[in-house]
Amino acid sequence: MMSSRSNAWTIFLYLLILTGFFFLIEFSLFIQNYRDFLAESSSITGALHLPAAVLPRIVLYLFVQLGLHLGYCLLAWVVSISILRLFPRLSIDGIYPAIAIWLMGMMTILVANASFYPNSKFSALIHIFLFNSFITRSIFILLGISSCSLILLALLSGIKYKPKLIVIASSIFIFIMVYHSNPFEPITSKKQIATYQTPNIIIVGIDALRPDFLGFFGREIATPFMDSFLSHATVFSQALTPLARTFPSWTSILTGRYPREVGIRTNLAQQQSAHLSNSLPQLLRAAGYHTLYATDETRFSNIGTNYGFDHIITPEVGIGDFLFGTINDFPLSNLLVNTSFGRWLFPYSYGNRAAYITYQPNSFLNLLRPWLAKPNNKPLFLAIHFCLPHYPYLSADISEQDGNVIEHYQKSIEEVDKQLRSFFTMLEEDGYLQHALVVLLSDHGEALKFAGDRITEKELFLTSNRKVMNVPQFYPSSNDDEAVNQSAGHGTDVLGLSQYHTLLAFKLYHVGIQQEKIVTSTVSLLDIKPSILDFLKLPFTASSGQSLARIVNGQHEVFLKHHPIFLETDFSSPAIRTIYPNIHQVLLEGINIFEVDPQTLHLVVKQAMNQMIINSKQYAVIDEEWMLALYPQNRNYRMPILINLQTGEWTNDMQSVYAKSSPAAQLLFRLKMFYGEELSSR
Repeated sequence: MMSSRSNAWTIFLYLLILTGFFFLIEFSLFIQNYRDFLAESSSITGALHLPAAVLPRIVLYLFVQLGLHLGYCLLAWVVSISILRLFPRLSIDGIYPAIAIWLMGMMTILVANASFYPNSKFSALIHIFLFNSFITRSIFILLGISSCSLILLALLSGIKYKPKLIVIASSIFIFIMVYHSNPFEPITSKKQIATYQTPNIIIVGIDALRPDFLGFFGREIATPFMDSFLSHATVFSQALTPLARTFPSWTSILTGRYPREVGIRTNLAQQQSAHLSNSLPQLLRAAGYHTLYATDETRFSNIGTNYGFDHIITPEVGIGDFLFGTINDFPLSNLLVNTSFGRWLFPYSYGNRAAYITYQPNSFLNLLRPWLAKPNNKPLFLAIHFCLPHYPYLSADISEQDGNVIEHYQKSIEEVDKQLRSFFTMLEEDGYLQHALVVLLSDHGEALKFAGDRITEKELFLTSNRKVMNVPQFYPSSNDDEAVNQSAGHGTDVLGLSQYHTLLAFKLYHVGIQQEKIVTSTVSLLDIKPSILDFLKLPFTASSGQSLARIVNGQHEVFLKHHPIFLETDFSSPAIRTIYPNIHQVLLEGINIFEVDPQTLHLVVKQAMNQMIINSKQYAVIDEEWMLALYPQNRNYRMPILINLQTGEWTNDMQSVYAKSSPAAQLLFRLKMFYGEELSSR
């Protein structure tokens, strides 16, 4: 009979063996799906010389995965034993009902994983049989009801035969759920200290957002929140970033200075020699503000408290993000990642946009929510960056199977619009919009290989006799046969102005007089810091930007000072110059420039590689309607490209009548003066 303890342990042994086989199958499928990545990872980790401090994290991750599978085995066993107690006739052949219960539970987990996380490698197994998302969800509902019914029967058995045990188990479960859902102090007051004179300052960044992909600028896309925000804001429609990569761009936003001036010239640059003094958060903290920075992806941007922030809210930062955030794709862990328990078990995946397979926008907001809910006695400076529109433009809600890469990009913008609405609802509920200046921006744009993404049209190329000739080759062509007026990615091409064109808008909440208009003057993200300081009537020295505050604050007769704008690229391997980059190939091509900081376990660029990065850079200057760009062709020569931004005419022949009648010589002089020795020998 099933009351026999030996039979119960026999069932447990069978279920344990079954679970072990399933884990081996999972692991073999994982190796099959990720074999290229694992092979590349071996090369990467060998090149990086991972510190010994990483090893305990790897062991812990493996133990967590094994523990989850053991936990499922125990749950199936307890449910089986409990149900068999209710139905003694089944006890004679109790092993078979127990295996059936185990199989039903595991099938529920697999179908749930396919339903909630369609980009999971394990979802492909289910999609072979359930090729339609509606069918998948329907089957999941049926299996879920069946599994819940079995658990309910087990509870009824427990109440009948083990009531004390049920009470204890239920109490522990409730305690765990309450503890994990409320790990921070509750809200005690929504009263804000911000005033008309010292409003909350909130900078909201969106990664890789092209302004022309918003409904406000005429595209047929569902972005109602951003469209509404922009309709009641001062919008600078021709804003540019000095370097179209997240880390250098945000550093320029916060310091008001060019990447060359700060010393952050690439993603993951080392910061020991960076000039971060008088940054915006440092100055606002000195003025009595509480300073906070938050982002949902840190793989290529290491902004920390050294910028002047009191607190940093991000997923776990460092080499662990690259390792565990990428490979954490197992059905059991996937279903737990976005729970409060999963936040504790998988800190590299929870709220992490880089772990796009399981990324849900609300998880990142849950990381931020407790900090906003805390009582405060200072006005807030919050800089927050949302990365949903970053490549690969996928998440738990955007399936790789739904459309092409352009449709994925558009869908990611629609999803971040919803995320922003939820974020602003949080701000409003906690009183942060009672008095506030909000800046909405994108750190850079995105070139999607559209015609015109590079501003060099073949028909407008000129030589000395102003006839159309063979156009120059900017750099080795990619496998995608990129046309001369096409560009891809961001930070790869200074003439790909869709990479450098950013969203920039200021909105006032119960402070000042809002000037709702579109300003078409060319401005820079460097202007944000002086604009905020000027708005607060604080001095703004040590800035390469200019204040836009008077335009935002309703002064109509304001003319912006004329400033040339300098642009540069980051290190760009061939694998990244496409709208279909293979992330692992990108890592392989660039891995020799990185190392792991043994103290922080952060991935940083090797100091020895800085000169190679500088040598690979393209440079450009924009002065009114003229633009001059320099493209490296070899170690000693950068090819000049001169373009008139109004007519679109362009040339690489600086001896032509067209070039000599332009300010090309002055533009080249400005570039050499600004970049100094980097261009002095070229």
